[in-house]
Amino acid sequence: MGHRALVAYERPDGRYDRHYAHWGATSFALRHKITAKTPFAGETTETTTVRSGTGSISSKSRWKPAIEPAPQATALSCKDATNFDYHQIEAFYVVSLAWDVTTYIPLWFGPTGRADPTVGALVAVCDDHDAVHVREWFRATRAVVRDMVRRGALGEREATNYLANRTVEWGRPSKGNTDELTGIVTVSQPR
Repeated sequence: MGHRALVAYERPDGRYDRHYAHWGATSFALRHKITAKTPFAGETTETTTVRSGTGSISSKSRWKPAIEPAPQATALSCKDATNFDYHQIEAFYVVSLAWDVTTYIPLWFGPTGRADPTVGALVAVCDDHDAVHVREWFRATRAVVRDMVRRGALGEREATNYLANRTVEWGRPSKGNTDELTGIVTVSQPR
């Protein structure tokens, strides 16, 4: 299954190219590995040993980046770069032109299992401890909201809007809601 992440690289025109990293959310390690010298996060060489039918042994080396070099999408606006499946992606990184990396965790609002997977929030985190704190708070808040939906006290749309508002309020003490990918909370609202 992997620990899937997306990486948005800022372009000189202010738009973003978005790349996929299958193991990119593991301990948020990419935030320290993406640099100007290693744009795809500490490229490594994968060596495989092959034994031929005659018994001779040979090894093949191949370049294996942590982030897929071919972008999933190019020239995306800030809004489009953050339009993805929040239910499946565990980390989102934004790389500035100066190679500063900001790490976000996607929070899927999903008040029910059939809810739109592209509706959620991105919350900036500094480290694993910070991410654990954010996830614990969010899971508890979403669990209460899901109970209210199951009991008929809230509809899906009201539940999603409530989660969006609570997430923004929760993030406000630092920087609050922002439309830029460098802020604390970016919310993807239902259509």
